[in-house]
Amino acid sequence: MNEDLEYINCPVCNSPHWEKVYVAKDYLYSLEVFTVVRCNSCGLLYTNPRVPQDKIGDYYFHDYFQYKKKDSAGILRNIKAKFNSILRGYQQKLLKELESISAKNVLEVGPGYGELLFFLKKLGFRVTGCEKDRGCMERIRQSNIPCYLGDLNDVIDEISSEKFDAVIFHHVFEHLYVPIRTLNSVHKLLSDDGKLFLALPNSASIEAKIFGKYWKGLDLPRHLVHYEAKTIEKTLCISGFKIKQLNAGVFPSSFIESIGFRFFENRKLPKLLYLTLYYPLKLLQLMFTRLIGSGVMEIVAVKKR
Repeated sequence: MNEDLEYINCPVCNSPHWEKVYVAKDYLYSLEVFTVVRCNSCGLLYTNPRVPQDKIGDYYFHDYFQYKKKDSAGILRNIKAKFNSILRGYQQKLLKELESISAKNVLEVGPGYGELLFFLKKLGFRVTGCEKDRGCMERIRQSNIPCYLGDLNDVIDEISSEKFDAVIFHHVFEHLYVPIRTLNSVHKLLSDDGKLFLALPNSASIEAKIFGKYWKGLDLPRHLVHYEAKTIEKTLCISGFKIKQLNAGVFPSSFIESIGFRFFENRKLPKLLYLTLYYPLKLLQLMFTRLIGSGVMEIVAVKKR
């Protein structure tokens, strides 16, 4: 499939000048080789050449993170929910931010199977999704949650009559083909006092430097742009946003899966070893994120005045 790859200019500043940084494999699925480059003008890391937009669906397998249905048994699900509540997981931190602005109307772009939408709806928020996968979209709609099918830029005219108090991209923004255009669409949809929430890999993190081309955060070829603090700040600024908060997120699966890519022949840790490491590492990461950061950035942005 690699013969279909397309070379592009920098997706943020449009410079045609870049230098090669990584040559790495799609360790999750195809084992094909892809290249990550750095823009000589703005410093952005991005996949180049990349899979064209009409072919990228071939690289999303059925249990990919965003599309994996959460079917845990009730007791296990309750234990996980309690654990995440104690550790102030992403949902809990997001909830606190939404309550701080008395948010009512929330849009999530790329909700996958809708776990976050279901969580917020249960708490009384008016939620909407925008999802490219038809199966996920249908599941969300079956729960009486409005969900548009397609890319946000393609359905913007259908949504534009609404204003949202919050727009969320949870491990989705790094998948976007035209990030500036998408942020311009978000700017139109977000209320003047609303907040934009992003959770995405940090390519300048210690974790990324430890694992290099084996780092799970690269996730080639599905991740198209590999942001760090300074490049995501520049991207948001171009589109009329400024960062209000930038924190390190607790995301232990990234570190554990990177170990699998680097040291295990079949690229995965045995399930028992994975589970043995996951929650202890999640507990330890509360300390690690304060000391050295993590492989994930959690960002709150607002419109520039």
